[in-house]
Amino acid sequence: MPAAYGWRAKVGKLNPTVIASTFVYEFYKVVPPGVMLLTRNLSVKDVRNSADLDASVALMEEAVKELKRAGADLILGAGIPVLLSAGPDGNEKILTLLSQLSGLPAITTLSSAVDGFRQLEVKRIAIATAYGKPELGEKLADFMRQQGFEVAGLSTIETGLSSIEKPNLDFSFVYRYGKRVFREANRAQALYFPSSAWPTVEYVECLERDIGAPVVSSCLAATWNSLRVLGIHEPIRGYGRLLSTL
Repeated sequence: MPAAYGWRAKVGKLNPTVIASTFVYEFYKVVPPGVMLLTRNLSVKDVRNSADLDASVALMEEAVKELKRAGADLILGAGIPVLLSAGPDGNEKILTLLSQLSGLPAITTLSSAVDGFRQLEVKRIAIATAYGKPELGEKLADFMRQQGFEVAGLSTIETGLSSIEKPNLDFSFVYRYGKRVFREANRAQALYFPSSAWPTVEYVECLERDIGAPVVSSCLAATWNSLRVLGIHEPIRGYGRLLSTL
């Protein structure tokens, strides 16, 4: 076989939204040479619509098979509302499903965040979400508590944007929102942005310095965990503490 893009590794991502944007840009901005992203979009246009979440879960089997056929070395499930739509153990159910369907290593953005916080040795986290529905934030907080973390602060705001519009959020808006949530939290040790649509890599180093604590987003955690699981140990500088631990 001739040399081809992805000669080092191919990450097969189940993208929850119908359009892939922020995650793709941020992934390629930080990964080392030879790593490729394969993206299969699902059905979410707005996480506030439960029908979108159900339709995405229904598409997973076909999507995983297509990613494997395309040469994926790892399957990444994304979209925390999708992952938790099947209940408190929904993430574990989907991890098992992805692994069984593909025969490949499987991770999710949610499992990656958990592994990332453990890597950083933090226990108390502040969570800044923009789901618009407080119950989605509460589901996530309950999940993190079940994983052994303390939720020092939780905020859910309504941006007025659908899931496919959130990549248009201004960097300053996310930076200032995250900074406020962290400072209002009770002795938080890290800040968590649980959305692959939120831009983070452009300013994560600034935010970490300003709050004096690590910042973990879905994109940063999933990128870090993908490389770790695939055995690519090349510390990445300039994009937050977590990626520097590879």
